[in-house]
Amino acid sequence: MSLGLIQEYEMKLSPPGCHPGANWYRVFIAMVNDISEVFPYLNADLKGLVDYDHQSKILLWSPGGKEKIEKIYAFRAHEIGITPISDRDEAKEFTGKIIDIVNDVWNRRGEIQPKFEGNRPLPSALDIYKLLPRTNCKECGFLTCMAFAVALRNDFNTLSLCTYMPEDAFLKLVSQEQ
Repeated sequence: MSLGLIQEYEMKLSPPGCHPGANWYRVFIAMVNDISEVFPYLNADLKGLVDYDHQSKILLWSPGGKEKIEKIYAFRAHEIGITPISDRDEAKEFTGKIIDIVNDVWNRRGEIQPKFEGNRPLPSALDIYKLLPRTNCKECGFLTCMAFAVALRNDFNTLSLCTYMPEDAFLKLVSQEQ
């Protein structure tokens, strides 16, 4: 068995930049080597809510699926982001788990039929905006609800920034085939 795709990485824990004073963090796992070659295999193997854009080399995953978002993983060629994270111990725990998952899938790639297409198209920023309170309260760190909707469309990690966003409605929206 090979050692795995990810052998060296650096973990960085940081507060959410657009949400000062939040009681949660994001963890970023940086790798020197490009891990995007494993994304089609992860796309085929991971359970839960998975979205994959092969051209952009981005894979988003929430293991809890449509029913419950507990953690959101954002995979990019040289980085994995995980949110929300409560503290450094949890960051180490989830970093270790996701490295093990990626390496396991990489080592089993000969047994997995890669899946190159995404599971669904992204909802429009306007559709996301319609779920928001449209009060421009700025509690999320964005100047307007529309700016937040655009950010959320591009990065599901920002979901927890809006305490008024109905999570179930958002999950229903992103899981629909359009």
